[in-house]
Amino acid sequence: MSTSNIKSLVKNVIASQLRSQEDLRIGMEVENFVYTQEMNRIPVNPGSNFSTSDLKACLEDKNSQKGIAPTLTIEPGGQIEYASEPHGSLYDLASEWKVYLSNLINVAEEENLVISDFALEPVVPPDHITIIDHRKYKLMYKQFNETGSHGHEMMLNTASAQINLDYTSLEDAEKLAFVSDCLHPFIALIFANTPFYRGAPAGRNNMREIIWQNTDPSRSNCLFDHGITSTDGLLEKFVSYVLNTPTLFTLEKDGSFGTYEGAIGDWLGSLDDRDTLESKYVRTALHQIFTQVRFKHILEIRGPDRPPFGHELAPAAFFQGILRSPDTLEKVMEICAKWSSGDRNQLNELAQTIDLSCEVAGQTLQAWCEQFLSFALEGLTESREKKFLEPFAEKFLTTGPFSLSIQASFEKSGKSVEQFLKDRWEEQKDFLSERTKQ
Repeated sequence: MSTSNIKSLVKNVIASQLRSQEDLRIGMEVENFVYTQEMNRIPVNPGSNFSTSDLKACLEDKNSQKGIAPTLTIEPGGQIEYASEPHGSLYDLASEWKVYLSNLINVAEEENLVISDFALEPVVPPDHITIIDHRKYKLMYKQFNETGSHGHEMMLNTASAQINLDYTSLEDAEKLAFVSDCLHPFIALIFANTPFYRGAPAGRNNMREIIWQNTDPSRSNCLFDHGITSTDGLLEKFVSYVLNTPTLFTLEKDGSFGTYEGAIGDWLGSLDDRDTLESKYVRTALHQIFTQVRFKHILEIRGPDRPPFGHELAPAAFFQGILRSPDTLEKVMEICAKWSSGDRNQLNELAQTIDLSCEVAGQTLQAWCEQFLSFALEGLTESREKKFLEPFAEKFLTTGPFSLSIQASFEKSGKSVEQFLKDRWEEQKDFLSERTKQ
């Protein structure tokens, strides 16, 4: 198969679940760190102590009893990840999340666990955390030892909220990807939730953004950083970028993971030479790209930090309002198209520091954030949908990013970071138990 044919196969996977306008879906993924009462991370691998593997099994059993079927996975450092089913509305998405969160609280009570809603491990460095016993992740761990200064921290010590959107056509997909990529710096600031780093306040360092910027430049950061700067030919450029990226791991015939010295396109080509190239290998290839916006069979937006408890739907509502309203999407596209390369480089650089007074492209970051939050609320055409974003937006506009407001609460408390996190969970648990009552 020629390179052009391999590109066509990749595009076919990306276009494999096109939907009508009336049937568009949205999904989200949310991660959590889990601790013992002694504020040690529960082990990722099965053993004599309650592990993330045990947590996953308990949650899956409770989810089944309650009639929901999200996908639960274990991240390399033991983070538990919830991935929703695709839903046609924010209401349905919120309903599933409410049941899952109730189950998570119940297991935490049964096993005497502490759940964190931060997007970054607040105390323990990555070299003190055992990685999951999984070959794919061990291959990644080894690779990231050579590609950036914070790759291990990304794998073991970060937690995100990801938004999954489908699309009606590849042209539609290009618009959604372009706007999402342009908005990433503001997403990183609006949803910043990394108040602590290695046992101390993080200050104005936007730590999860800093960590991702220093993980693996060949496969992370923004599409813009890889020369994908407009909607023109966006998918063609994305596919070319994927095929030219170094292979991180391979999927073998027996389902195990292996290695390949060379680019992803060369690996796929070698499979074709043996007449064994299938869509599942393309999907494996697409999962090796960690840009803030990436394509699988849907568009995945990866920029938001894991939001504080009670605000998990805010990132989904934000993108629903911006990207699903044709009028709002066109307004935001028009703004993004006016930014120069210099503007976008500056925005991406400034996202690593929480200082909303900086001015780019004619106004401050604070003004841009307010404008995009306003657009998102405007785009949520059903007034009841606004409830998933309005409380978060009001909090942001009043006290700024959660990274800063949580640090302010911590400074007043006089507690250690560990005790602050533990007491915070006890307070949140009561609030969440009431909120998630069936």
